[in-house]
Amino acid sequence: MFSQNNTKFKELANLFNELEKTSSSLVMIDILANFFQKVSAEEAKLTAYLLKGKITPDYLGGEFGLAQKLVIRAIARAYNLSIEEVEKNFYKKGDLGNVAEELSNKKDSELTIIEVFKQLKQIVDSSGEGSQEQKINILSDLLKKSSFLEAKYIIRIVLGVLRLGVGDMTFLYGLSKFLVGSKKAKKTLEHAYNIFSDLGEVCYEALKYGLKKLEQAEPVVGIPTRMMLAQRINNLQEIKNHILGNVFVEYKYDGERIQAHIQKDKIELFSRKHENITHQFPDLIENLKKAFTGKNAIIEGEVVAINKKNNTLENFQILMTRRRKYDIDKYIKEVPIKYFIFDILYINNKSLIYKKLIDRKKEIYNNFQENNEINFAKCIITSDIEEIEAFFDKAIENGAEGIMIKDAESIYQAGIRGWNWIKFKKDYRDELADTFDLVVVGALYGTGRRAGTYGSLLLASFDPKYNRYYTFTKVGAGFTDKDLEEIPKKLNKFKINKKHHLVETNMKADVWFEPKLVMEVRGAEITISPVHTVAINIIKNGGLALRFPRFVRWRDDKSAEDSTTPDEIYQIYKIKNK
Repeated sequence: MFSQNNTKFKELANLFNELEKTSSSLVMIDILANFFQKVSAEEAKLTAYLLKGKITPDYLGGEFGLAQKLVIRAIARAYNLSIEEVEKNFYKKGDLGNVAEELSNKKDSELTIIEVFKQLKQIVDSSGEGSQEQKINILSDLLKKSSFLEAKYIIRIVLGVLRLGVGDMTFLYGLSKFLVGSKKAKKTLEHAYNIFSDLGEVCYEALKYGLKKLEQAEPVVGIPTRMMLAQRINNLQEIKNHILGNVFVEYKYDGERIQAHIQKDKIELFSRKHENITHQFPDLIENLKKAFTGKNAIIEGEVVAINKKNNTLENFQILMTRRRKYDIDKYIKEVPIKYFIFDILYINNKSLIYKKLIDRKKEIYNNFQENNEINFAKCIITSDIEEIEAFFDKAIENGAEGIMIKDAESIYQAGIRGWNWIKFKKDYRDELADTFDLVVVGALYGTGRRAGTYGSLLLASFDPKYNRYYTFTKVGAGFTDKDLEEIPKKLNKFKINKKHHLVETNMKADVWFEPKLVMEVRGAEITISPVHTVAINIIKNGGLALRFPRFVRWRDDKSAEDSTTPDEIYQIYKIKNK
């Protein structure tokens, strides 16, 4: 059924080339399904990582550590050119992958997928004194052996700018089509991916052992599970449309959601994007050790910054000052935190994801003891709307940003945004105050005081059903002078020569970006627009657009695929236009 582990890397380069040329999800699925016929299970696993410009799943890190300047040096060394010559080419093309493709004089190579992956891993693993030079040498040697098309994609992989637009669900659809000839296996594959957060491992297990093993996927301590997500409502009366029985009503804290994996001799913390952020919170680690009374566990909670003068809750931006590699001890003192536990997925070698929430809550209380930094999320259990309303008012008064309403009988649905969990924030009460997490896909140049930078950014919503980004608004308000200064530095890495092939819009931009960075914006109202494209298939005479948007904050804790979906936006529009 599969080839041995000697598939040429040119096959993978050809795959990338085909994917880059298409914007059709159906065609992408067919291209991927055909590719799986050519490779072994191990090669397919490596392909899953390389498609994302990585060599590991997100939770293992695996950064190449090569900025543009170092890659330019590697290209110059590989092709016996001066750095200035390469820079001149880069200035013309705007893409170092295209520069390497043009400079290479090899039409073919004998490199295999396994060989290229091993050398890329050597780049990642190089550390310590002299590691930069070592990384440059490895990349240079790899380029010398590569054909022009291989060189193009090797450079893009290293820089993390492949721009292929293959969403996670598209990849799983392609794998399903190869395995069973249709999308029927997608549910099993998605379940396993939601549990393991690792496309490569899911791909390998499916090809090596079949779907039955994946059906039994359960959480593993040390491997982050994709987090369960919530729908939103604009009126508390809507709860009864979705949940009939008792609900847990919890404070919705304005912090960072963290999944903690606890073992006897080791505790690891993972962000919503599955980044390992353990090193940023040594104080949380120590307090979790004191609070936990069991053998091992996976729990979820919200880390919130605390005002050390009056012990009140601070906002998300204050907490983000703790997101750093250096001066951690200093910021532990300056920005104290609390961790509010609200769910548990695993305890004492047993998975709890199929247990009811009411039973999972008992396990939290049975296996943890509160201390100065570890608290249980404030909650009540009720079915009374008036009681929920009163609890909401109390939550706002105490510094929370709203409440979470959760079906007391619900299981933990990893990676799923369903109606078992509902969020209700202070903003939602105001008809003109919805907030949205949107992806930056373009920019317009500024004038006057903003000359030399971007005047506004074009934002889009990602639709996982169609693997498309639909534009919703452009935002130029709410930025501080410091924000405006930082925006080009933040975005330039993702600049591309033309509109990304997965972006749908009728709006023109001065600059286009690969959809990568997410920001939260607040708007006045949702209207129909001739240039924006959210829900354009439903609205017919235009798409939905956000009027009078204002920047709230960057959401570095979210990936582009975690942005507010067109379906969510349309539901809000429907409710407010009854």
